[in-house]
Formats: sequence, C-alpha cells, structure tokens
Amino acid sequence: HAAIDRLHPLQNTNLAAGLAAGYPVARAGIVPGAENRVILLSDGLANAGATDPTEILGQVRSEASRGIDLLCVGVGREYGDELMEQLADQGDGLAVYVSTPEEARALFVHRLASTLQVRARDAKAQVVFDPQTVLSYRLIGYDNRLLADSDFRNDQVDGAEIGPGHSVTALYE
Repeated sequence: HAAIDRLHPLQNTNLAAGLAAGYPVARAGIVPGAENRVILLSDGLANAGATDPTEILGQVRSEASRGIDLLCVGVGREYGDELMEQLADQGDGLAVYVSTPEEARALFVHRLASTLQVRARDAKAQVVFDPQTVLSYRLIGYDNRLLADSDFRNDQVDGAEIGPGHSVTALYE
C-alpha cells in the first residue's frame, strides 16, 4: 500500500520502460501451467522513451510467446485506447479502462479472478449472412479484429482470449 501511495502522475508516459521493468520480474517468477501475467496501468499515450508502437508491440508479442500475458488497465482523462487494445491483443491479454477508484476496486478486488484467468485462448467467432436475405452489411467496431475467411481456421492467426464471465457483443448494420 505504501508503494502504491507513493505513485504519482508525471507529465509523460514511458510505456516501454514500464513494460521493460515488469517483464523481467514476471520471467523470474514464471510458473509453467499457471497464469503468468504483467499488469500495465497506463494512459496508453507512450510519449516518452521508446514511442514507436511497432517496437513496443514487438516486445509484448515476444513475451507472450514465452507464456507471459498482459493485462492493460487504462487510466486517465486522456487515454490512448487504440495502443492499449493493440498491446492486449499482442500480449494475449485484455484491455480494460477504469475511470474511478470504485471501478478500480471492482476490477482488482471483485473481478480479479475473471480478469486474470483465461478460459479460451485465440477464440474466434464467424458470422455468415444468408446472401439471399442480406444484400450488404458492416461490422460496427472491432475493425482491427477482422480476419480473412482463410484465416478463420488457421491456428497461427491470433484470436482473442476469453475469461470466465466475459462476453462480447458484435453489432452489424
């Protein structure tokens, strides 16, 4: 509690340095077959230190291949949700946003198990519309999660991780 109480925001975010500090700790304590995870609390703006998203995403992807997942917890009034979602995707994890102390308490106290446990890795869902009934459609949101039809059954193509009690809603127009 004392260490957390000493944390305070600065004028910039060195997201890559935070990850570089967290992953060695996770590697040192890795337990095969267990949930091994780094939790990143950030505004996701990566405006100090290494700021190239490609470089940061590569670091996260490399650690995920070693069995260390990433939970991205977004905070702050200005929030880089796009990068945090990409980090969670590449880190075989989840991205959530908390805007109040109550939401943080709910996440870390009441929903921690469902947030950290994985029930399905690389899950994919496919919707096929009857062409006799539906002339055209578009998916609203999830634009960065679309897969080519040929990739749907390809296990080398990353899907999403799903925890207990999680659900996803897809809207189509």
